Amino acid sequence: MKLRSTMDLSCGMREVYLNLEFSSPLSGQILLEREMYLSDSILSSYYTKFSSVVDFVFQNQSLLSLTNLKEILSGVRDIRNTISAMSAGKVPDDVELFEIKNLSMISETIRPLLSSLPDIFPVLPDLSDVVELLDPEALRIPSFYIYDSYDLELKMLRKDLKSSVEFKEDLYYKCSVLEERVRRSLGKDIFKYLNNLSLSLNNLAEIDIFLAKADLFIRWNLSIPNISKEKTYYQALFNPEISISLEKQGNKYQPVSLFIERNSPVVLMGANMGGKSVSLRTIALSQYMFQFGFGVPAENAEIVPVHQIFHLSGDYQDLNKGLSSFAAEMKMIDLLLKESERTNSILALLDEPARTTNPYEGKALVESLLSFLRERMLLTIVATHYNVDALDCTKMRVKGYENGRMNYELVYTQDNEAPQEAITIARSLGVNEKWLEEASRLIGKK
Repeated sequence: MKLRSTMDLSCGMREVYLNLEFSSPLSGQILLEREMYLSDSILSSYYTKFSSVVDFVFQNQSLLSLTNLKEILSGVRDIRNTISAMSAGKVPDDVELFEIKNLSMISETIRPLLSSLPDIFPVLPDLSDVVELLDPEALRIPSFYIYDSYDLELKMLRKDLKSSVEFKEDLYYKCSVLEERVRRSLGKDIFKYLNNLSLSLNNLAEIDIFLAKADLFIRWNLSIPNISKEKTYYQALFNPEISISLEKQGNKYQPVSLFIERNSPVVLMGANMGGKSVSLRTIALSQYMFQFGFGVPAENAEIVPVHQIFHLSGDYQDLNKGLSSFAAEMKMIDLLLKESERTNSILALLDEPARTTNPYEGKALVESLLSFLRERMLLTIVATHYNVDALDCTKMRVKGYENGRMNYELVYTQDNEAPQEAITIARSLGVNEKWLEEASRLIGKK
């Protein structure tokens, strides 16, 4: 899975991406094509390096060399098409030669800066020969021109053309032919450096990505989790987007803590508006952030890397296929079950499955689904407001109303009864009191 494919998911990865402050637009495009890290060894190696980058950025946020580095990186342009075309034998035009020169000059400017920094960034290849080739007069300015020094005959023809009172088409044509000859010669000379140019472009973007991620890591107070094989654990997990929004309103986000183990699916119970959906969305977000190398929004965490994340939430109605919400949801859960036959490297986060059917069938569907997922050893959380008999499952619930306000803390429980707080929540919203009194009376009667 590529990062690009997470942009339209409901968990909030688009907001993460939009908060990255890249120096060059190229870096954002390259990051969108990045595949999710799947193996323990790759994640461990990545986070070892990323941790050093974060420490460096945190300790040197006001360092002039770091500021200069970001400013220079802002000049990096996406010239992958130019490099590809030249690799195929295309004769470069003046714009493409400028792009090659600009990249080479940026790379050669940054190389000595990196040598004075800790060995945590990708190494840039030596492109000094390319700079000399495209800047024969050593002007070191970001522009390109077929210089007179490239060809003595061209120099003389230009001199004649310039001294002529009238425009001489034949001289102009001869100059054009010689200029094209120079471009062809430069293209042949540059050809042997194309691999290094491509490497430099990618590594400059990688440096920019590292810096942008480190900056976000510090701003959002993220953490680097430990890598686990059997259980996922979060201490003080929070949702960055919601947390920032609440802070602007003068409120504070309430973090949650929880375990997810393969042999014991988590059944998360609570009334609507009780925070279950936000918790599942935040767990999905954190898993993606972890496996795409951002760190996680938690005080501490221990996470199992997975190959697939099934986060099922919201209204699944598929108008294009003519499926109802229930039918679309059943098809998605069926896909999860089929995938679980092939692998248990899955994080399943199911928000109120079977919510749109009658409570008797809904309860049976949820209980049987939990049994299947437990047998297949998936990492599972199922949020529900049904009173399910969750055998061999870990039961948690939202703590609920305390002292007139909602407490979103997740606590362990042995009770199969989902908290009955719908009327309390409705009352807090200022809903018609007579209606709520009548509902309370009927509940008491039953």
